Amino acid sequence: MVRMTSCWGGGPKLAKGTTSESALMGDAGRWLDEGAIHHEETLARRPEVMILAARYGDGHLRAAKAIGSELLRVQPTVNIGVLDYYKFVNPRLDSAIRWAYLSSVRFIPSIWKKFYTATQKIDPESATQQFLNRIGLEAFFQAIRPRPPRVIVSTYPTAAGVVSTLKRNRQINALNYVVMTDYSIHSQWIHKFVDLYFVGGQDMKDALMGRGVPPERIIVSGIPIDSRFKEPVNEDEVRNNLGLGDLPVILFMGGSYMPISEFAQILPEIDKVNLPHATVVVAGREENRRRIALEYQKHAIHPMVVLGYVNNVHELMGVSSILVSKAGGLTTTEALCRGVPMLIYRPIPGQEDANATYVVRHGAGFLARDQRDVSEMLAHLLGHPWELRAMMHQARNLGHPDAASVISRKIIEALSSTTAHAQ
Repeated sequence: MVRMTSCWGGGPKLAKGTTSESALMGDAGRWLDEGAIHHEETLARRPEVMILAARYGDGHLRAAKAIGSELLRVQPTVNIGVLDYYKFVNPRLDSAIRWAYLSSVRFIPSIWKKFYTATQKIDPESATQQFLNRIGLEAFFQAIRPRPPRVIVSTYPTAAGVVSTLKRNRQINALNYVVMTDYSIHSQWIHKFVDLYFVGGQDMKDALMGRGVPPERIIVSGIPIDSRFKEPVNEDEVRNNLGLGDLPVILFMGGSYMPISEFAQILPEIDKVNLPHATVVVAGREENRRRIALEYQKHAIHPMVVLGYVNNVHELMGVSSILVSKAGGLTTTEALCRGVPMLIYRPIPGQEDANATYVVRHGAGFLARDQRDVSEMLAHLLGHPWELRAMMHQARNLGHPDAASVISRKIIEALSSTTAHAQ
């Protein structure tokens, strides 16, 4: 058994005589989670690499943890901190922003779409953008002022804008790295004092260049995800554990942002596909969703496995032929890296629309416009296995399973230089 002790001075270390990389990655992930939760303790360590995320959905934090875990794997002594940037924001303002965002994307997506569209190409010098670039700035600056990090990595756009503002004002001299976690270009990510952008694909690099960002500041790294998505999966073991046999598997991930009514409507659309298959339903943390799926399971035509919150999505994708889901940046990337074609249903307007467009344009998935599309498209794919195989190939071509490695190498290069400098 691999043991690991928490070392707040420089990250977790494997106990003497142990070499398991998978154990290191698992424990590093747990340690990074603790760092995000224990805000003050993380700041007290004065990390030289600070990764700023936000708990608006879990994709930004998952990307941050993927980078941090890879950094610790390559250089275990690095002093790293992963923080929820909104801990620096006035709690009332944070609560108001969080409530407005979550309520709009779940219940009134048209409102979120209007905001997203209105700010997509906003003037960086506008009053609105300047306000956004100062949210939490003073508290953040005071927290890092005694010994600023050498490299700051932002996986959330507000943090990227704040760091850029501090650099513009010559208040800090850290390298400002931005990791974009969707397949779309939005003004909230684009700031003058960013040293490097890490993007999901060539399309994004081209779009950033079209917005005036020099090509030497853009790296097509892919979106960083958990290293387990590039490790082999024992498919027989996973299938046996779930009782799936040899049937093609449709994986349905109806995350917390899909309205419960739509979640309930999709179950019969998948089940009515008149070709042999099994469905694995990931209901997430909400017990209501799990209860709805378990109730439907009782009279399902085809085999159906119902799960709640899981931490082995990499294994589930490893045995799946098709993923039915929305189009979150991290989930989309995980599917691409696993070579799982997507059937995208009701993406959140804005960034998820763009993610869906990216997947469909490159032949790695379909976009269902309504419920009937879901069953018809699934039947088409299961009935045309050669087309499904071609889409699997396209998905793998788009995936960048080594994204976290690419980003961590650039961070280590910066640390090895004599000083972190502004460009």
